[in-house]
Amino acid sequence: MCHEKTIYPYLGCAIVFQDAHELLKSRQTIFQEREVHAVSYRWNGFVPSLKVYDDGKIEEIDLGLIDFNISQNKYCVGSFEDGYSPCHGSRKVNKFMQCSRCAPSDIPRLECIYEPGDCTDCPGGFCKEEHAVYVAFHSILPKIGMTVKKRLRERLIEQGADAFALLATEKNRKEARQAEKELSDSLKIPQKIGRNTRLKRFAKKVDRSIIERKYRGIRNRVSVGKLKYLKDYPISLPLRAEPRLRATPGIHRGTQKGIKGPFLIYENGGLQALTLSDLPGRKIRIREY
Repeated sequence: MCHEKTIYPYLGCAIVFQDAHELLKSRQTIFQEREVHAVSYRWNGFVPSLKVYDDGKIEEIDLGLIDFNISQNKYCVGSFEDGYSPCHGSRKVNKFMQCSRCAPSDIPRLECIYEPGDCTDCPGGFCKEEHAVYVAFHSILPKIGMTVKKRLRERLIEQGADAFALLATEKNRKEARQAEKELSDSLKIPQKIGRNTRLKRFAKKVDRSIIERKYRGIRNRVSVGKLKYLKDYPISLPLRAEPRLRATPGIHRGTQKGIKGPFLIYENGGLQALTLSDLPGRKIRIREY
């Protein structure tokens, strides 16, 4: 049974983070250091959750005080079917968070997560689920994407989108991937927006008038659902400056300023960005004050 700790106390509707500034400044502060294995990064509504495995149990990490030393290598996060089981071989992984032995039974070919194969012959259920093709806006920048339809909103929050609209519903992942490519080509909208490009928009106000103008342009060309906004991330935007994207491996230490999608923003000689979605699989040495 998982043991979990609450990260965020609440005050009304606001998320209150621990003020770590004085702790990090003080040289007299006593701390303990331990190594944990990051196994998942998810969002519950607009509340982010980084879970780690340590000493036989799963727990949530406090994302208010940032004092991490993160490994270069990634190791299989284990299996989440029938409860949680760590990977017995602690196998190194690269492209995927799980090894083939620990992967979900409904995804027999992990490659299908990115490039689906022939869904008609696949024994798994993941690719056969109904999928959604969407247009998402990261600030004023649109992108085309696809995901399992039942987790459309969750997926867009994971990505840090500011608005989205449904373009199509397809009966399986392969057909959704094909529709994604075709709509991207016909609308001249990319399927990806780089991390640095997205972070630059953190220092600018989200201009809804531009988003709505671009949405109308799409609606004039193809059938598209209602435009919906996502606005309750635990971060105050715009930031005073563009955050600097840091490489994931290595030391990250500072006062957390907010989280949006995959990015945690912290202060340390300027605004820095850590890609939290890149943590699962990595070992993290944490200083706890």
